[in-house]
Amino acid sequence: MSVQKTVLAGYIMPHPPIIIPGVNPDPHLAIKTEHAMHALAADLLLKKPDTVVLLSPHAPIFSDYLYVYDDEELSGDLSSFGAPEIYLSFRQDQALRDRIVAECRKIPVEAGSLSPSQHYRFGFDRGLDHGAIVPLYFLSQVSTFQLVVLASSALPMAILYKVGQKIREAAELLNRKIVIIASGDQSHKANAESPYGTVPEGAQYDAALVKALEMSDRSALLSIDPHVRQRAAECGYRSIVALCGAYKEQAITSRVLSYEAPYGIGYCVASIEPDHEGQILAADPMDEHLEPKNDEDTLNRKKESIPVQIARKTLESHLNDRKTTDLQEYILAMEQNEWLNKQAGVFVSLKKEGYLRGCIGTIYPTTRSIIEEIMQNAVSAAKSDPRFPPVQPGELTLLDISVDILETPERIYDQSELDPDEYGVIVRQGDRTGLLLPRLDGISTIDEQLSIACQKGSIHTDKPYSIERFRVIRYV
Repeated sequence: MSVQKTVLAGYIMPHPPIIIPGVNPDPHLAIKTEHAMHALAADLLLKKPDTVVLLSPHAPIFSDYLYVYDDEELSGDLSSFGAPEIYLSFRQDQALRDRIVAECRKIPVEAGSLSPSQHYRFGFDRGLDHGAIVPLYFLSQVSTFQLVVLASSALPMAILYKVGQKIREAAELLNRKIVIIASGDQSHKANAESPYGTVPEGAQYDAALVKALEMSDRSALLSIDPHVRQRAAECGYRSIVALCGAYKEQAITSRVLSYEAPYGIGYCVASIEPDHEGQILAADPMDEHLEPKNDEDTLNRKKESIPVQIARKTLESHLNDRKTTDLQEYILAMEQNEWLNKQAGVFVSLKKEGYLRGCIGTIYPTTRSIIEEIMQNAVSAAKSDPRFPPVQPGELTLLDISVDILETPERIYDQSELDPDEYGVIVRQGDRTGLLLPRLDGISTIDEQLSIACQKGSIHTDKPYSIERFRVIRYV
């Protein structure tokens, strides 16, 4: 079967529970969104797919695993939003689900579900999340269909794109006609109405997304700046990337049914369909925007600061050779930059496609020099951050590295002496310690900075704790 006969359409659908009757007793403000969701439901009725495949950013998310719901009956409700009566249940297309898992493992990506004990340990509910329930509420009112639901995983974007491709290939192998749902709200900081605050990148991201969809420009859609996406605090882009992958080299026609942000969160409702003339693109849009370019990569590496070069070279050596770089390699750097021979605390942060991939540091020096502190903490950030799986050699070219050299912390007694843009913060309570670096995306107030630092250190805010502040010199 061709793409046109397999992937009948892709729908981009937001998931605000507030638009579901019974969740909010007051009239909601997202009228255009609700009408557009009903319009997609009507379109689904006309298309009559065998199966709907939905990607949700609120399903269990891992950076090295693709979660796929596996119950024979997929069900869930909105009880966590005060509306347990909104309950949906669907028959899973088990054959397609199993084929998608098998095809994804050829990428290779580990995929599947979790055992009951793993669900419990990670705190995941086995029921469908609201990222699935809200779009399905509208679609199921007019259509009956089988369902497969996946997480829009924290895998690299290029891999997510291939996941979309494998969804299509799995459907082709089983002669299934499918519609793919990319569930997700866009920027959570689109304007001043947002409870999460607002940043310029919020409106910038949403505008770029809507324009690309209006122009049916998948290349522009895939090339939205990762830094802008991260600052915008969106939760819909990964689902869209996978949806784009389902079309691969097939030309598309996309249509924006509505966009609005009445609560400061961008709600975009759109459809993507294969070009009716069956046009094939000269090149896969992924190739230009999500695959690393060696010449561009080399140019960017030449611009990196000395501390970042040390961190990167250490990682390259450690991950490829399983050993730490010899200090002798940095004799010239140490001679030209005497401060590298001093002692200080150091934090090394790794980001991948705009998202944190690892961060480990020391408040006070634990080695003989800053250069050794960088080397030690670079390896720890890549291999020992408990929040992430170890960095693999193939990820090195995708990593953006920053190095923070800490000045000596000082005790303060008034929160007004803090400034998230100038000072990092350390909170202490008994043997518990929480630390947050300064100038972090999304943290603009003292209250936010202290709250997150306390969370990191498991500090009880209803009991006394001490506060220290420190400056850093940040190298990129």
